[in-house]
Amino acid sequence: MSKVQTLADFYKSHEWRSIRQSLMIQRSHPAKGLLCEHCKEVILKDIDCIAHHIKELTPSNVHDATIALNPGNILLVHHRCHNAIHERFGTASVQKVYIVYGPPLSGKTTYVRASKGRKDLVLDLDELYRAITLLPPYDKPTELALNIFQLRVVLLDQIKTRTGKWSQAWIIGGYPNFVERERLAQQLGAELIYIEATKDECVRRLLEDKDKQYVQQDWLNYIHDWFLKFTPTPPRSEFQGTESGTGEGTSNARRPKN
Repeated sequence: MSKVQTLADFYKSHEWRSIRQSLMIQRSHPAKGLLCEHCKEVILKDIDCIAHHIKELTPSNVHDATIALNPGNILLVHHRCHNAIHERFGTASVQKVYIVYGPPLSGKTTYVRASKGRKDLVLDLDELYRAITLLPPYDKPTELALNIFQLRVVLLDQIKTRTGKWSQAWIIGGYPNFVERERLAQQLGAELIYIEATKDECVRRLLEDKDKQYVQQDWLNYIHDWFLKFTPTPPRSEFQGTESGTGEGTSNARRPKN
């Protein structure tokens, strides 16, 4: 078993998920809520919370409960603070991978921009189009689709094999189909992070976006199609033991409201 898979299996275990959830409840302030144990600011959402091991977790100690499951060895921090901790002490964190999914205009890119570190990889088809064409974000020539998707395959392979010295990788996409996104998460040893938004919220953001005023109908179609195709993650009772990811900062997918 690879080192990456060994750690991924631990992070998706029932024991790890349980202790992380328990610590979030135990360490929440009655009035202020959960505070980051690094910057002391409020952690507003579950998906913003990372359970950081003070003594680094490695394949050789991951099965040692006094390290891996010891509350005294775990800090609850923001994604950004987790990045700062590793930068400050010069330690190389495990190369974690996050698949950030949700409907168009739900705020996926905004979330990643706020959470990523300077040495992180971000894979986003929209940004790939812009990088190789210098065109506005709404202009994506279909003639270049083959090139874009081949670039995506190369980058996904580098992420899968942990090629390079990047810290974390963020993959942004819609991924409405549960089976497809779960398969990708299994292949990459990734955590799934669902950015939730209702259909009405997505449409409202579209109508307020002046940059998309000439392509509103196309985006309305994108939004409509995503909500038609979306299949949420089944309840854990139906999906025990097969869910991918680290369990750090996850947010269970729920069927969106129309």
